[in-house]
Amino acid sequence: MVFLHSFVAMIGGEHPVMKPFVGRLQRCMESMQAERMSQLIVSSTANLFYLTGQRIDTGERMCCLLLDQDKPPALFIHQMFQGQLTLPDEIELVVWSDENDPIALLSEYVSGTGIIGIDQNWISSFLIDLMHAHPGLQPVKSRIVEKLREIKDENEINILRQSARIADAVMHQVVELQHLPTTELQMAETIRSFFGEHQVRELSFPPIIGFGKNSAHPHHESGAAGLIPDQTIVIDMGGVYQHYCSDITRTLFYGRPNKEFEEVYRIVLAAQEEAIAMIKPGVRFADVDRMIRQEFAARGYDRYFTHRTGHGVGLELHEGPFLHQHNLDEMRPGMVFTIEPGIYLPGRFGVRIEDVVVVTDTGCEVLTLSPKEVRYIDIREG
Repeated sequence: MVFLHSFVAMIGGEHPVMKPFVGRLQRCMESMQAERMSQLIVSSTANLFYLTGQRIDTGERMCCLLLDQDKPPALFIHQMFQGQLTLPDEIELVVWSDENDPIALLSEYVSGTGIIGIDQNWISSFLIDLMHAHPGLQPVKSRIVEKLREIKDENEINILRQSARIADAVMHQVVELQHLPTTELQMAETIRSFFGEHQVRELSFPPIIGFGKNSAHPHHESGAAGLIPDQTIVIDMGGVYQHYCSDITRTLFYGRPNKEFEEVYRIVLAAQEEAIAMIKPGVRFADVDRMIRQEFAARGYDRYFTHRTGHGVGLELHEGPFLHQHNLDEMRPGMVFTIEPGIYLPGRFGVRIEDVVVVTDTGCEVLTLSPKEVRYIDIREG
């Protein structure tokens, strides 16, 4: 930790643009020390952005940030990408070319013994080559940076809040303005266009649009299926605003009132609202997931809920924390995640309702605010 303190002092006064990231580097070093980890290799695009503020994606070319308790951070990157970076002098930039062996170069900086953490995205062949170079190293899987990312700071929450507002606006547009009847692919393209109107050019994921029986597949791939009367419509979508994702799902019905649809919808909605009411610091993620499953079981629908209750949202669409019955971790202020129960009746229809929430000191704030009451789209509206 000797180097870290001098690094913080140097950057704090000289490089204001790096100030939001200094605390993250410090917490990362502290977590390494707690886990008796002398070195850490950080390679995922999201983790690199979180620690440096730089969006770095070099494809198959080796790129990583080496953190060492006793040395300055070193970023290893191919020369064709170095012009895109804005880094302070205190982070050493190690540039390699196609004539170099990047792992041999990295090996010169890595201490040959002790525990070295490897984040979950580093290519295994790189690790194998590093182990050949340093047989005395003890590599361990590390989620240090991913765990730090689970707690959002105020600036991150503000960005996620705005990202959710944009998703709400797009949901309103597609529900009110989409010409019907249509196909799943056409609706997906409409969603992309509406996000573009809000200056959001990148989607969190390709929109999941499911009509009728396709809505019974949680991750249905939108296709050429056309909308016909008396079908459910599942709309699952999100955009990327200032590097942070949104994610929202609503389920509608195209046609006349349908008793079975309403029954299932109200069961899902009640479970989701009860889950949201549970959210506060100290509550275990497993308990929220189990509550929903118990509610569904009491009504004979438990076997039709086929995925976890939710997932973290941030720099990645799916990140920690994850809400499932085996996650005994407790909620903490600043955590942002989805609550998205669903019931899927094979060959018939499905219902999913999804919102993004942030844990506060006393409860939670729901970031996605699109209406959730039962919504029928009259055939005459098309």
